[in-house]
Amino acid sequence: MLKKCDHGCEHKSISTIKVIYEYIPLARLDKSKHIFLKGAGDMVVRHTHLYDTALLCVQDIKRLLFNFLRISPSYWSVCSNPKKIRLRKHMPIEQRNAVLCHRRYGDVFANSYQGWSDLNPKLLVSHVGPALALYSSNDVHQIKDGDMFAHLPQSAPLPTQAQWLDMLEQLRRQRKADSLIEKLKVRISSLWKILNLVYTRALHPDIEQWRVGALVQLVKDFAGKLDPWAARSKSGDEHMRRHMNIMVHRWLDRGAVIAENAAHDLFPNDQGSISKQIQFDFEDRDFVGRLFSLGNEEAAFVRDRVLVA
Repeated sequence: MLKKCDHGCEHKSISTIKVIYEYIPLARLDKSKHIFLKGAGDMVVRHTHLYDTALLCVQDIKRLLFNFLRISPSYWSVCSNPKKIRLRKHMPIEQRNAVLCHRRYGDVFANSYQGWSDLNPKLLVSHVGPALALYSSNDVHQIKDGDMFAHLPQSAPLPTQAQWLDMLEQLRRQRKADSLIEKLKVRISSLWKILNLVYTRALHPDIEQWRVGALVQLVKDFAGKLDPWAARSKSGDEHMRRHMNIMVHRWLDRGAVIAENAAHDLFPNDQGSISKQIQFDFEDRDFVGRLFSLGNEEAAFVRDRVLVA
């Protein structure tokens, strides 16, 4: 589906897997708004600002997607049943999207993150917008806000084909990062916190929810005040326990919605309604077993990522 962005251009729905560290080297992720020809055909970029959010996305988004697909009941349903991987006529749109998502990202349960990352193909971002054009100094009124342009001084020689290709490659990288930023509606730090809560809850399925929230310090104001291992009979903590229970329930439901959307190739997106079908079932040993089927690597990575956030 094509959607119009703030600049009036149309974009195909972008999958965040397309913008990854291997595809946009951090050293070259400086953003520019104008590209100039300077000297004897020497292309340079005038840097106007850095996209800090893009830098963080490049480092994190692929691993976040990997983990949210792993905790999604819908994605597991497709992965565990080969018959569901086949597209059928009159298939419900939700199932169709899940199948297409599986075809794009593959099995996230059979390999470690590094193995899955190495096997997963690089996908390109499609950008459909106004036709490219060359304008003279008399056509300034044709240039819209947000447009990029090449400045070709009359006294300078035209760039070589290699220089043009290098310029277009830089623009292509910027478009990918810009598209990701526009799509990113959920804060990166919140996604890591949700995953940390899910993994910690899976490790401690038999304790009260407020204890899990205290373990991960879900509410910063309660850090050092609410002891996760305090006796139930301890007085004075009733308000914090009730509030923490509510927050844990809310964050787990939000994580379930994000995981469900991820299974439909909408990530990160927390829009939608919670239902029993998509809720995390921590009493299900199979669900918990899947999360740690490859060991504790992802849970440990997520925990460390939250600590340094």
